Amino acid sequence: MRKYKYIIAAVALGMFTLSSCEDALDVDPTTEIPGETAVNDLTSLERAAYGAYSALQPTDYYGLRYLVYQDVYADNLAHAGTFSTDREVSNRNINQSNLQIAETWASIYLVINRANTVIEQANELVANDVVAQEDADLILGQMYFLRGLAYFDLVKVFGGVPLELTAVRDLTDIDFKARSSQEEVYQSIISDLQQAEALLPPETGTPTTASGLAASALLARVYLQQGNNAQAAAKATEVIESGQYNLVSDFEDVFLLESNNEIIFSIEYTTNDQNGLGSATNLSTPGQKFVVRQDLFDALQESGARGDERFAATAQAVGQGNLKLLKYEDDVNNSDDVIVLRLAEMYLIRAEALARQGTLTGLAAPQVLSDINQIRTRAGLSRLLTLTNSAALNEILEQRRLEFVGEGLRFMDLKRYNRTCEEIGFCEATGAAYRNLWPIPLQELELNPSLVKNPGY
Repeated sequence: MRKYKYIIAAVALGMFTLSSCEDALDVDPTTEIPGETAVNDLTSLERAAYGAYSALQPTDYYGLRYLVYQDVYADNLAHAGTFSTDREVSNRNINQSNLQIAETWASIYLVINRANTVIEQANELVANDVVAQEDADLILGQMYFLRGLAYFDLVKVFGGVPLELTAVRDLTDIDFKARSSQEEVYQSIISDLQQAEALLPPETGTPTTASGLAASALLARVYLQQGNNAQAAAKATEVIESGQYNLVSDFEDVFLLESNNEIIFSIEYTTNDQNGLGSATNLSTPGQKFVVRQDLFDALQESGARGDERFAATAQAVGQGNLKLLKYEDDVNNSDDVIVLRLAEMYLIRAEALARQGTLTGLAAPQVLSDINQIRTRAGLSRLLTLTNSAALNEILEQRRLEFVGEGLRFMDLKRYNRTCEEIGFCEATGAAYRNLWPIPLQELELNPSLVKNPGY
């Protein structure tokens, strides 16, 4: 029993994913966390930082489920396979004992703990004059970025969560914390991303390595979700006007050409480090099949009839009832990189943030129209000449839906627009508004007496 408690404690803090529990239970009790590599110079520190990036890759996180669940739980994608855990998400009725949600929680905290560990190791090596501060800063900035990203991914769906800002490097470090408030989590995210901005160069030469501008782009997204529209517009403008990125002329090439100039930050996959997106969305893995919902397919098709090239590049009808997502085409090696941030979103963030600062009935500012038209004209649609701010916000939401299918943004968008009642039935009047947050995993509640479950579950 003592051995079991140690392992489950490690799982809860993201030491390894739940899928590894069966093997882990055979390990003798120890106070050390399995798998931590000795870090004693710059090379090993860089290797440890790579390990933090690699924790973004699993199929419980950006490799499949966390990413597609943002569309599946909303109104873009649906589960058409046989896995009951995926079906709960697709039916928008998640049980707190859902193992996929528990594994996603653990996977995200694994990123956080690895980032915390590297931050502490970097500072120790600098203090001992083993690594120069300027070399450590490059790694520190990247770890602050990854930690900020991970906590943002948690707060979006769970609300307030435990803020773990120090590393669990052996089991004696485990400290079961209560949930911080959403505002406290947002403050931590913003602090991390501001540190990443300060420590990192604007560009790093590859979108799979975090940069200062990637931190600015993520800050723009965070500020917008938080309702800080002035800051969201300012950060989006910094990225747009940096001159480092441009919209690729052909929408399809955003996904066919890895490391193109539109991508700000992405997660690298290879034939050795595979995701599950190609198989699951190309309908070749029946158990975990994810398809385009009919309503979205109809919207894409209608827009396609007006010249929108995104329809042909996003969805395809394959047989009766199978509406295939086309963005992740490699269903053999599952090695397509996953785009986390790209320039198109910055234009729509700035447009939305500016429109929200005006009166709803007033005319949208020229910059709002210009930013919307950047996205429309690239897609092959006509330019809009005039809109009220209210109409502009509706147009932005529609463009975001058509532009970012399968990129993990839709549920966040519906929540920000207060449209979850209208679009997916999360209404106060029917007692379903609690579903705007996912349940805290039952395993975590049982393990950590300080945790409080989300209302309604």
